Amino acid sequence: MTQKKVIVVGAGGAGLTAATEASMAGADVTVITKTSAGLGTCTAYGAGFFTVPVCGMSREEHFTKTLEVGKGINDPSLVRVLSDKSEDSLKRLAELGVKIEFTRGSANTRSTAPNELMGGAGFVGQLVEIAKRSNVKFIEWTVVTSLDLIKEKISGVSAVDWRTGKPLSLKADAVIIATGGGGQIYRRSDNPARMTGDGYSLAKRAGVELIDMEFVQFYPIGWAEPGLPVWLADTGLVDHVRITDDAGDEFFIRAIKEWGYKNGAEANLFARDRCSVLMAKKEEKGPVFAHLEDVHDEKWEDRGLQYSLTIDRRFFDHFRRPVRISPIEHYMSGGIKIDDECRTGISGLFACGEATGGVDGANRIGGNAFSNIVTFGIIAGRNAAGDAVWETKFHHEPIDRPPVVSSEKGTEPSILRAELQKAVWDLLGPLRNEKGILLAQEKIRDTEERALLINSPIEMLLALEMRGLTDTASAVADGAILRKHSLGTHFREEN
Repeated sequence: MTQKKVIVVGAGGAGLTAATEASMAGADVTVITKTSAGLGTCTAYGAGFFTVPVCGMSREEHFTKTLEVGKGINDPSLVRVLSDKSEDSLKRLAELGVKIEFTRGSANTRSTAPNELMGGAGFVGQLVEIAKRSNVKFIEWTVVTSLDLIKEKISGVSAVDWRTGKPLSLKADAVIIATGGGGQIYRRSDNPARMTGDGYSLAKRAGVELIDMEFVQFYPIGWAEPGLPVWLADTGLVDHVRITDDAGDEFFIRAIKEWGYKNGAEANLFARDRCSVLMAKKEEKGPVFAHLEDVHDEKWEDRGLQYSLTIDRRFFDHFRRPVRISPIEHYMSGGIKIDDECRTGISGLFACGEATGGVDGANRIGGNAFSNIVTFGIIAGRNAAGDAVWETKFHHEPIDRPPVVSSEKGTEPSILRAELQKAVWDLLGPLRNEKGILLAQEKIRDTEERALLINSPIEMLLALEMRGLTDTASAVADGAILRKHSLGTHFREEN
């Protein structure tokens, strides 16, 4: 029997899990990644926290809460898979050697990390080692530019080594898109620099449907003080530090309790959408502050506070005063449409993780992202290694355009990227309106049409990423203009 060739695009938690499962199921697996394996991914930057029905939380409770937080527009078949299979998926990884600690309704990998604030780094490091032991091969520093099809079935991918500009053509029986999200369309995002929506773009240009792209989750609290990293703080920070407007009103914790949540930590799991909108509305009237000057020396040793800060306390040695905070982009709930076997509309093409839509609906429960990448990563890997051929569900109409064109009269990709990020943040952020969305669409189209000037390998990488950025931004704007009413993370000021 001929060994099936499987290509996985992306080397975060979803991609590595899928690659390992496909290899252990007998496939010849190659992972293609823009950086070194595992690095530069949202998994590596994450907290390593899973929301999962264990230790007293029932599967039905998890299922119901996920639908409730997602405002009921989730794909219930995908939510059922997540609720029913996430526990077994984590136990599967534990069998392979991943160190996981379980508590009621959750699990974490913090014990494996360099520090507790970066539990995802320890997790992804273990996944890389497990994948390598499972004979998974890696092609690093490479951007996949298109999916190759023959008679509407996957035949492989085209790619470019961005350090040399060398093109690559790789054949495969199945391809798994596991590229993560596209947070870098925003000026303020906690996503790593390489999260540029590549998977959304690859799928869209192959004719695959994207769903729920208007639903972008913002973290309510992000550091916005000059001198501090552009990074999130846990919403539970309000349980340790006063958060006020410039008049000193503690509006944030008051609203959280009026909504029926015990504290900021609970709101962080179930109400990031409402908290972000509240914060953005308040910020329109003036700055919002976290009062670090209230924290006495002993309090700085409190682990709850340290975890809520999400960055090392030494960053705050010179900030024992009120510091500016503001919402920050965190996660994309929409993405590639899949069924409960991670199949897309194209024969041989699978997808998993944040690159997909349907699991989260209009808003995501905190911790479900890590459970998602593991559960659906395993499913995608097993199915890709199995029968990777089925009837394509639509007539394939690819968008034909070269991945990057350089012109001496063009704009440097870094400049164009910054212009796009500012426009998307200003017009498609936590607060939206029709005029702004239409203007965003216009600015995105203008960005797509501008020529690029490439003078270095890093500019080549940035140029190759522009397609993903513009395609992702366009999908968010298109979804936002069609959904006239507010729902979850999509807030229309007119309604």
